[in-house]
Amino acid sequence: MKFHYLLVDDLLGKEEFERRVEEKVAESGDLLDEQTAAMLVVKDLGRSHVRIRDLAGASSLACFFGKVLSIEEPREFERPDGTTGLVANVLVGDETGRARLTLWDEKAGGIAEIGVGDVLEVLGRPKGRGKIPDVTVVAAQEAACEITCDEAETSAPQSSREDLEVRLIALGSPRAFTRRDGTPGEMVEAVIGNEEGVFRLVVWAPAILEGFRAGETVVIRGAAVKDGEKGIEYSLGEAGSITRTEREIVVPLDTIADVEEGGAYSLSGTVVQVQPARSFVTRSGRQSLVRNLVIADRTGEIPVVIWGEKAEEHLAVGDTLEVYNVSARKGRYGDLEVHVSWGSALVILAKEEVEVEVEGTIIPTRQGTALETADACYLLAEPLPVGYLVRARGTVYRGVIQISHLESITPDRDALQSRLDRLNEKP
Repeated sequence: MKFHYLLVDDLLGKEEFERRVEEKVAESGDLLDEQTAAMLVVKDLGRSHVRIRDLAGASSLACFFGKVLSIEEPREFERPDGTTGLVANVLVGDETGRARLTLWDEKAGGIAEIGVGDVLEVLGRPKGRGKIPDVTVVAAQEAACEITCDEAETSAPQSSREDLEVRLIALGSPRAFTRRDGTPGEMVEAVIGNEEGVFRLVVWAPAILEGFRAGETVVIRGAAVKDGEKGIEYSLGEAGSITRTEREIVVPLDTIADVEEGGAYSLSGTVVQVQPARSFVTRSGRQSLVRNLVIADRTGEIPVVIWGEKAEEHLAVGDTLEVYNVSARKGRYGDLEVHVSWGSALVILAKEEVEVEVEGTIIPTRQGTALETADACYLLAEPLPVGYLVRARGTVYRGVIQISHLESITPDRDALQSRLDRLNEKP
């Protein structure tokens, strides 16, 4: 009922609409279901369904039936604010013509529930007046009616399917979406690579990845392949499979000197500068994160901009990183920089823990509570009250100290006075 009310919400209130629907059902002796009764109420108000050929002359919102002729795989894209969106296209038809449906974000995620030959009732906003109009979908649901139309030469080419042997470079967290029938679903984005390059993989059935970890070498069977914005992309549904393999795969890496504007690269480097992550509000009103750092290799240095959840990773000067499938572009000051966003991977190479015994002061920093010594500053794995001078023993891993023994130190007044005197002597 909510679906059909959207067609007339400018003419009457929701309660009045529901009352008229109930009246239609009662008048029919309960022979009509709510959906059919709602359609009749809409028709009484002059907002009946249109044929596809009439979409070009329709108002800003139109409702019509269409038979699914072809389905394109959903694809992700990067918005200007660095957030990730999802879009999919479906070609539908009736006896009068064809229309291309565009579904965004959660609606695109539910595309796996649509099959060629299904008939959809579509509520959308027509745009364009060409032979095949484009329609942005507001809502869509399965319809019980039959549509007969000429399907010759209307189906878009279906994605070919491949088997490939790759290394799992990175696995994202499951992301929720809503299927066409309103039920929730999940998808996982991964980055994979082999000797031929680095690719993005979207898995629409996350259970396929259960038990697998980043860094493993696998054989993926039944992956659909297409050309995306960052080169070749793959998607894997419930019919696909993943199995482990023992072959060693070396993914080629570029150097910083290779980077040119507009290209996609995979780099390895050491962090020489790092700033804390900062939050911002996207154009869609969502909170997100961005972080800036600089990495260096034997050929030079380059700024790196990290977007979204990847900006939450703990990073410290001296860390060795690998970034895969990053895009190169000019920054606000004209300098070349690379962006880690959707379809990219950030891998922090493991280091050994180092045992230390140090003296210093507990201080607050933008990254969190830290222990500042004469020649270093370590983030604390567990926060402590600030302002205290302490002697600590523990292990340091990637700039974070895990304290096993801690004792307070009474400040040496003579030493403090000597430091103050030296500071006062400076011009």
